[in-house]
Amino acid sequence: MSIGDKINALKLPLLSASKSAEEQERLLKLYWNRAELKKELASLDDQLYQLRDRLKQQEAATQRAVDERESLETLLGNPELGFGALVHFQLNGLWRACRAQLEQFASELRRQQEDRERKRQLVEFHQERQSRTQLAAERIAEAEEALRVEEETLAGLRARLKAATGFWNYFRRRRLTDQIARQMPQANGARRYLDDMQEAKRTIEKEPWPEFGGLSLEGRRAINNAVIAYTQLLYARLAESGLALHARQSRVKSVHESNYGSRAECEALMSEIAAGAAIVKSQKDIAGEIRTRTEAIKNAATYRHPEDTVPDPGSLPSAFLGRGVPVREPNVLIDDYWDVYATLLR
Repeated sequence: MSIGDKINALKLPLLSASKSAEEQERLLKLYWNRAELKKELASLDDQLYQLRDRLKQQEAATQRAVDERESLETLLGNPELGFGALVHFQLNGLWRACRAQLEQFASELRRQQEDRERKRQLVEFHQERQSRTQLAAERIAEAEEALRVEEETLAGLRARLKAATGFWNYFRRRRLTDQIARQMPQANGARRYLDDMQEAKRTIEKEPWPEFGGLSLEGRRAINNAVIAYTQLLYARLAESGLALHARQSRVKSVHESNYGSRAECEALMSEIAAGAAIVKSQKDIAGEIRTRTEAIKNAATYRHPEDTVPDPGSLPSAFLGRGVPVREPNVLIDDYWDVYATLLR
């Protein structure tokens, strides 16, 4: 074999090894790219499945709405049953009117309670900051007096050193020099302490107002007690005519399941509903009764856990407090009259 053949035989394996490494790296990149594509495809398949499921649910909901509308059209077109449907929806409207009153009442109470607690927080913060500022001022006065004493002592030593001339005062000058060396750190330390106290006072004075952390437990309980009192008041005002119970039944029964009697009976009930809606919207003489009921609930309420804001329903006083109405009384919390639970604060 010639020398050229031997050289070529040496080069070929090296080139082959280099080419093989490049090929492996390329294949590895293709493998990882393929794995990433598979993951992305699987994710897209999941999204497609979810979208198809949501589409089926929406189609079913749309079909139910269409069926309900057609059924309602048929019901309203029936002279015997149409008035019953009108009563049913008017009772629903009465329920919503009561719920709206509760929501508005609770919103106003929350705003007022937040204002009170925020003001109290700011007053307490101001008083506490003023107290700390006063303490810092006292410390500054003490530091100023201490610095004055140290500087006067240092000035006296320097004056004595300056006056101690002549060779016969050599040892006295050494003694005074040592005293000055010991006195200077004390004076510097007194000055640093004064600077620290002045900086602390400036820091206290620049402290920002604290953030409001939300209503206290007592505040939320007070609001809930008042809302429950209003719930009971609305119930008591509508219970004598039976509208409270009718309104609740209209929430748990469909319009097709409801039966309010003949046309004349339905017309009479619609007149009562209109009168009941006027009672709900009337604000005359309710403030005093709500306060009385709220105080009664506060005195009677118990809580299952120390951090609960909603009282135990079994501890509530009668909704007919002071009325003596002989009507079977439900519990406004257990029966969730006017959707009161959605209004209460947690």
